[in-house]
Parts: sequence; structure tokens; C-alpha cells
Amino acid sequence: MPAWDKYQEEVAQFFRNLGLDAKTNQTIKGVRTDHDIDVLVRSTYAGLEITWLVECKAWRSAVPKEKVFALRTIVEDTGADRGFMMAENGYQTGALQAARLTNILLTSLADLKETLAYELGISRLKTLLPRLELCRRRYWDIDKDGRIKHGLRHEAGAFGYSGNRVIQAVDHTLKIALSSGFPVKYDPLDAAFAAHGLSLEPVKAGDAGAISSPNDLFAILHKELADLEQRLTAAEASLKGG
Repeated sequence: MPAWDKYQEEVAQFFRNLGLDAKTNQTIKGVRTDHDIDVLVRSTYAGLEITWLVECKAWRSAVPKEKVFALRTIVEDTGADRGFMMAENGYQTGALQAARLTNILLTSLADLKETLAYELGISRLKTLLPRLELCRRRYWDIDKDGRIKHGLRHEAGAFGYSGNRVIQAVDHTLKIALSSGFPVKYDPLDAAFAAHGLSLEPVKAGDAGAISSPNDLFAILHKELADLEQRLTAAEASLKGG
């Protein structure tokens, strides 16, 4: 595989690892003409489709301003939300100036792994909010007997799985992460205490169970919600059939 092709695939895989749809060697229609794009990245946030155009330069020399001007033209013609120029060997001064105050980001794969991963991780966490609220509505739409019968909660005085405790824990953890930042801890018991007004000690780096990455937290909370959604779907299907 040629170096430029390998670099494109590495860039695309980076975006895929963040949960985004990324395809290499794509053609996208513009107002004036069609454009060949090294990596086309698409995602959906709050019901809106986001499109990023990524140009990859696996060069041994710094990228000149002409390439930045070309990417700016393509982004404007296609109406893309943002353009990325990827190069591991830097940019000429003119290129940096050409990207200032625009929606073009000049970066490298190494830099993105340090910076954009955090920003995109926060965006991914925000996508959990509507799922959380839907789970909350679905959970309380099932009466107490139905929740007990279908394993969404335990009997009074017993201990076991509790969908409400999961909802409280995900809600509490998301609020802390999105308002106060990291590190955070996902602890359903602590979240239950917090829901009843008990003040908790802030989580510090190095604490047992401390989570410092929004992408790591997303993986945990997504799994918790996915499990609850599966339980809710099974309960709703059984109740409907019965």
C-alpha cells in the first residue's frame, strides 16, 4: 500500500474510532463542480448532519498555502461544516496565515489524537442525553409490578438490578463530566446518594475508579444505557403481548 493511501486510512480509522462515519477517496458534489476528497467524515448531532472534508498530505515537506486555499474553496463550494488538512511534517507560514479565522484546521494525526479526541469525546457524551431521557420515560411508563416482573427493579427490601439506579447514575455522571470536567467516577450507589441531596467528595486523578477520558466514559455509559434499553424493549414487548 502506498504511503499516501496508508496515511489516508490511518486518518479515517482515527475518526471511526471516535464513532464517526469516515470513508476514503470519496466524491462530493458542490455548487459548481464535483470534488474528490481524501477522507469524508459524517456524523449526526442533535438531529443535524455534520460533514467534514479531510485532505491528507503524506509529504516530506511542509504544506504550502496554495493547498489551503484549494481546501477552503472546496469547503465553501460543498457547504461542508469544516475542513481538515492533515500533514505530519508541518505547514509553511503562508499556509498557517491562510487558515486563520476560517473553518479550516491545519493539524496532524499526532495532534488530533491529543486534542480533537477530547472535544469529540465530549460531543459523543452529549449524544447520550436524549437516550437517557427516553429511557427515563420508558422506565416510568411501566408500572411497578411490570418493572419487578421483567427485571427492571427488585422487590422492596431486596437488592438487585435497578433501572432507575442506572438512570440516576448516568444522569449524575454526565452532569458532572459536562459541567465540571474530568476526572469523574461512575458509581451507581454514589449517584443514588447524590439524587437524595448528599454532597459527595470531588473525584481526583489517581482515585480508584477515576475516569479521565470522555471517550472512556462514553464507552461505560453507552454500555449501561444499551443494557437498560434492551431490558426495556423486552419488557415492553412482553407487556404488549400479554
